[in-house]
Amino acid sequence: MKAVCIVGSARCNGSTDYLIETIIKGMAENKIETKKYCISEMNIKYCLGCKKCYVDGKCVQNDDVYKIVCDILSSDYVVIAAPSYWAGVPGKLKTFFDRNTPFGDTNPNRILKAKKKIKGIAIAVRAGTRQAENDLILNSIEHYFGHLGIETVKKFSVLQTDALEDLLTNHQDIINEIYETGKSLK
Repeated sequence: MKAVCIVGSARCNGSTDYLIETIIKGMAENKIETKKYCISEMNIKYCLGCKKCYVDGKCVQNDDVYKIVCDILSSDYVVIAAPSYWAGVPGKLKTFFDRNTPFGDTNPNRILKAKKKIKGIAIAVRAGTRQAENDLILNSIEHYFGHLGIETVKKFSVLQTDALEDLLTNHQDIINEIYETGKSLK
């Protein structure tokens, strides 16, 4: 089994990354092969809105998007974790979602599709206390999954986490649940 794990944060050493690493450790116990992408370290250009992909199923731009999507569509699980940036996903993650138009179910000429069922896990992290804002993030990830035919099987919401220290001090229960989720995937 294979899993693709995406850190949707602008930095890859904080609480969002920690939660991805936690689920990866759980998956390792289950011998799931994982590939991790830190979205901030990837070469992802903005969608040009040219709709060329609606003609031939291919994007006119050459960057890391195709490689990431190929890994996603050949995996069994996809995990995306994102912090809240003004109640939404960070800009670079949104740009990645936008660039998936060639591969989404609304593209009549898409040439790259999943050949098997893929399951998705969404994780949202925010400093504030309003669950509604994390719901927006989880819904964005689930919406992305839906257009690629990925079934969302689990969602995690972490509130009141401004820094990794907050996560480690106040949310050991969620950390444990995320680890156990990774360990239980089959």
